[in-house]
Amino acid sequence: MDAMTSTQANSPTISYRSTGEPVEEKKPSPVTRTTNKVLDGFTWGILAIVLLVWAVVGAIFWIPLLLRAMLRFSISLIEAMFMGQRPSHAAKILRDAVGFYRGGFVVAVEVVTREDVPEDRRQPKGESRLLFEVFWAALVWYFFFLWMGWIQTSPLDVWNGFLGLPWRETLARILERLGL
Repeated sequence: MDAMTSTQANSPTISYRSTGEPVEEKKPSPVTRTTNKVLDGFTWGILAIVLLVWAVVGAIFWIPLLLRAMLRFSISLIEAMFMGQRPSHAAKILRDAVGFYRGGFVVAVEVVTREDVPEDRRQPKGESRLLFEVFWAALVWYFFFLWMGWIQTSPLDVWNGFLGLPWRETLARILERLGL
């Protein structure tokens, strides 16, 4: 062995307490090494499942997001041409929308590999933004399926069907069973 390798320090191994908190150890025991390998295997297996789910769910949200970003960019481009300006804000929205789907995969892998996630991707955008995106995606997909002829129910039909349910009788039966 040469002097160079004998003085090098071993990199610390991450082990886990029973609470799930990672702890750095200088010399892990064989049990800790085995446990770490098993946990790493589970982590990567679960990550693979999460990435498969994101492939579907992310696309469900990404396509309507792209549609809205393209529409907004086109309108901003028309406005910019008439006003003699550059649509830089709309271009940023378009770039963000294009990168949304890929960004979901990147963030998932960064979090699992404990890489530093950039500041702009650490905080959620907010509950109102999430509700808006869910509503927007549902609206886009509803109209797409309606256009394809896969559904024939209009929102008015759904509302009338909801109001047509026997709510009063059902509530009276529930209250009767509870003895009220």
